[in-house]
Amino acid sequence: SDVWMADVTQAVGKLVVAVTTAQGTIPLPGALVTVSAQTEDGPVLYRIVRTDTSGRTPVLELPAPSLSDSLSPDQPTPYLNYTVNVSLPGYQIAEVRDISIFPGIKSTLPVPLTPSTASGSQTQITELLDTQFGKRGR
Repeated sequence: SDVWMADVTQAVGKLVVAVTTAQGTIPLPGALVTVSAQTEDGPVLYRIVRTDTSGRTPVLELPAPSLSDSLSPDQPTPYLNYTVNVSLPGYQIAEVRDISIFPGIKSTLPVPLTPSTASGSQTQITELLDTQFGKRGR
């Protein structure tokens, strides 16, 4: 039926980002997590969320390629490539590239953050956040 076809083309996968300290031991709440996808037209921003007290984001539903696309021979890449960027004051910005999301599958991405030692990197993070997000609503 038509409805079923629509579901196939609008396949979604699920992603949870788990942010911890460098050793992966302590969860880091309040980290800013952005999820973007690399497309032929450039990066597309999908989500901006913060981690909760367990250091995890909500379950993010992201577009995934339909299985029919994945199986067709003229598709060199059977999935969308997502990039996850995590920032938290006092820590170095972490970026994970080429994350694959598959239809109907929930993936958990662990992102360990390294404390920023130099005061200079802290300034850069603040400026970056101001330019990307600070201008909204001012």
